[in-house]
Amino acid sequence: MDTREEPESNAPRYKQDLEQQSKQNIDDSKNWIVEDGKKFRLPYKIIKQVVFSNVSKADMIDQEHAARLQYRLLLLEPVIKAYVEFQKGRITVIYNPAGADNIREKMSLDDIIAFLAKEGVNIDRERADERDYDYYKEFYSYAFHPKVIREHPPYGYTLEQWKKIKPKWEAKSKEYEEKKWLNFKKYQKDYEDKHPEVYAKPAA
Repeated sequence: MDTREEPESNAPRYKQDLEQQSKQNIDDSKNWIVEDGKKFRLPYKIIKQVVFSNVSKADMIDQEHAARLQYRLLLLEPVIKAYVEFQKGRITVIYNPAGADNIREKMSLDDIIAFLAKEGVNIDRERADERDYDYYKEFYSYAFHPKVIREHPPYGYTLEQWKKIKPKWEAKSKEYEEKKWLNFKKYQKDYEDKHPEVYAKPAA
């Protein structure tokens, strides 16, 4: 539950954030990034991702109930992303952990397990695989720099094979585009020579 005081309607949000940060004695310097000479503050830096495997399908009931569980997880303020995979018996949660250097709502791994238990899904803590999750590299950059993050080799090639042939392929593609443009210009010139009336200036 959000314990922050309700800000005045005309008060800037960033001012309220700074006041809250001061109260919590949080080091905000880690949440600033610089891109193209401009400074931005991210809501999170290092957060957590936990994957619960071998979750009982009987607890999740069916696909529809699994989808509802995913929705209810996403309604939790500290949860940034959640995936409930019924067929794989797996639940993945990216969340803002207790003790993180930010002013957002937080929760612990035990809180997540307790929430799932209330939803009828009993989790074996030993099967919880938790790791640090870099919000900037794995979430922010994925969303705002997709060409860098999402580049995949063409079908039938491994990434290593594609890295080796990519420069040659790009050079051939460039050569092909240049030839195509020259052919178009030639066609345009030939058409103009054959149909001068089309390009003739109207009489004054």
